[in-house]
Amino acid sequence: MELLLALVLITIVVARTIRAIRRDGLGHAPAERSQADWIADSLPSRAYADLARFH
Repeated sequence: MELLLALVLITIVVARTIRAIRRDGLGHAPAERSQADWIADSLPSRAYADLARFH
C-alpha cells in the first residue's frame, strides 16, 4: 500500500513539474529586437573590421 501511495505521489510531482516547464516556454527567451545601425558624423556604430566582415 505504501509503495502504491509513493508511486502516485511521484507521478503527480513529475506531471506537475513537466506542466510547469511547458507553461514556462521550455526556457525560450524572445529574440532581441533588431535596430538599424547609427552613424555619428563619420563614426559607425560598429567597428570597421566588423563592417568589412559582414558586407
